[in-house]
Amino acid sequence: DDRFPTHLTRDADTAGKLGWHSVQYTVGKGKRQRQILRGTSGQALPGRLHGILGPSGSGKTTLLNILAGRVNTGRGTALSGDVTHGGTSLHERDATPIGVVKSLLTRLFKKNALSKRKPAVPLSYVEQDPKFFSNLTVRETLTLDAKLCGGDEGDVERVLTRLGLTTCADTFVGGDTGGHAVPGVSGGERRRLAIACETLALRGRGGSGKPGDTGIADDTGSIPTGGGIVLADEPTTGLDAHAADAIVEKLRETAREENAIVVAVLHQPRSKSFNRLDDLTLLTEGGRVAYCGPVEGVLGYFQALGHTCPTHHNPAEFLIDLVAVDFDGTPEQNKADVKRVDALVAMWEKTDVSKKQAAMPDALPQNDSNNLETNNISNSVSVVSKPKQFLLLVGRAWRQTKREWWVNSVRLLASAGLAAAFGGTNKNIGNGGSSVKKRCAVLMQVRVGAFPNPGTHCFTSQLVTLCPYIAQHGTDTLFYYRKACINTSMLAVCRSLNGFPKERAVVRREMARGHGSYGIGAYFFSKLLVETPVDTVFPVVFGLVLSKMSGLNKKGLGPLLKTLALQTCAASTLGLSIGALSPTSEMALAIGPCVMVLSIMLGDETGAFAEIPDSLTGLSHLSLIKWGFRGCLSSEFEGLKFDPLADARRKTKMKEPCPPTGEHVLESMGLPITGGANLAAKAQTKLVVANALLTYLVLRVRGA
Repeated sequence: DDRFPTHLTRDADTAGKLGWHSVQYTVGKGKRQRQILRGTSGQALPGRLHGILGPSGSGKTTLLNILAGRVNTGRGTALSGDVTHGGTSLHERDATPIGVVKSLLTRLFKKNALSKRKPAVPLSYVEQDPKFFSNLTVRETLTLDAKLCGGDEGDVERVLTRLGLTTCADTFVGGDTGGHAVPGVSGGERRRLAIACETLALRGRGGSGKPGDTGIADDTGSIPTGGGIVLADEPTTGLDAHAADAIVEKLRETAREENAIVVAVLHQPRSKSFNRLDDLTLLTEGGRVAYCGPVEGVLGYFQALGHTCPTHHNPAEFLIDLVAVDFDGTPEQNKADVKRVDALVAMWEKTDVSKKQAAMPDALPQNDSNNLETNNISNSVSVVSKPKQFLLLVGRAWRQTKREWWVNSVRLLASAGLAAAFGGTNKNIGNGGSSVKKRCAVLMQVRVGAFPNPGTHCFTSQLVTLCPYIAQHGTDTLFYYRKACINTSMLAVCRSLNGFPKERAVVRREMARGHGSYGIGAYFFSKLLVETPVDTVFPVVFGLVLSKMSGLNKKGLGPLLKTLALQTCAASTLGLSIGALSPTSEMALAIGPCVMVLSIMLGDETGAFAEIPDSLTGLSHLSLIKWGFRGCLSSEFEGLKFDPLADARRKTKMKEPCPPTGEHVLESMGLPITGGANLAAKAQTKLVVANALLTYLVLRVRGA
């Protein structure tokens, strides 16, 4: 091994080194099986920037995700090998079926189970396209991360300065995690912000979480040894050469100043960026290793094998071309490429360095169990108390929500405008016998205005079937309003379905950190606390405007508004639960309407929309439609008295006798004549709690 520098040939017993040993990863089965990694081995050292290079399809990002513990097995995938830090498994986990069940039960029911299992080292992951809360500034984003790590504004200022973010510190990060796309910082600034966030997580490692012991910096500004691991997935992709080089420089500074292991997958780095690397892993097709060691020795190593880099040539391009196979070339060229690459891999595997990197540490038993499976959330370490986490996240949720003022203003104007349109067509409906039909039509509009849905036409059939007074006086008005209801369908639930999965991408990244994370409960309940009251404003405004213009029962206004507010809460939490169960916003939007149609079917107690088997009638209690509709009708007709002469004074023809009271109308519909609104409110509250609890449990099990 005289060809290698001392960095490469020394016995690598460095404390805190990151090693990956004979990692194999296969996807598919049978003829479709493909081996992404074939026994990949290597190591990365603290305080050094380690680059992973190779042609497309060589498994660079897959290897990085395995190092981060982000790859699951199952569904046609197989993973073996080990990732170690300091000689111990980095992602140790019982992958047997019994072990998986125990892990799920622990995460569900054991108090503080997520925070007590501390990792051996903080681990951060910089995504290729990092996501942030769009309505927060760069400074606010970093301030929250610093406080979650036990730091303060001083640490934020130092990180802003070191990563060159001072000029954009008070600029919105931007993105689409809110109600609309927000313009923000550039792509390069976004990548540097991601590095800054992960750097703060590393800096807080030494702290205990107690006041006065932040573990970040003392009064002199000195920072203790941090350590930790930072993994960056193609942080330079999509940037110009200058911005890409600046990112590589910042990653190297992070490794130096934090004494961290920084591993980055790089795609076509320029010469200057390549020379900033300390160590290098060169992968070929199938994730096989052609070299893993210091950058300073890579050209000499291949030159000794007969492959000399031309003068004034980018070393990175030379190395990638050297281990690439041109499958689009001639058969002769393809065979020559395969032969060359196989020879390079075989030569590397014969070296003592390669054998040492592939060997597992003595303290770790050799096995092919799936120790590399993801368990990120259980590796979370919180350095601040849960109440403080909750308060910090409430502040973030409030800033994010209040800065969507123009979106909420449009929603408010739309609610008031739609209510005015409905109220104008049913102005002063009076209290004669003919007003029964009009009141039910108005309540249908209030109900749908509060929570639009695509099955509004079923309410028309239900009303006509349930109430003889409506059937006797015609249905033209009801069918007229059906069009307006369809045009506003699904607005409330779609907001949750569309926004929540996008927000989860940010939360999942933040909670996957090995340090400075927060609990699922703190995030979810802070979100509910801030967003739920805001969402209830719009249906209440709708109900107030329409009730005033139409002349609905004044005594029932309070219960009516309460029904609308609870219905919106139930709809919002239903959207959150669907969003939590769905992996993407597209799937959530596909599942949401189906769930609502099912709710409509279960809520139709007359069979006008669908015949429900007796065995499923108990499920009707889960229907949002049923309780919202009952609550609106009960709040309006309870205590209402009709005037039999009112229609004559208004010169309205009345063929049937006028009902004496609203209770008679409710009785004819099969609804309780007293206390119906309160019963509906209790049922709606149970649905809100059930949906919120389901969302929380799903987030806890799936790790956000």
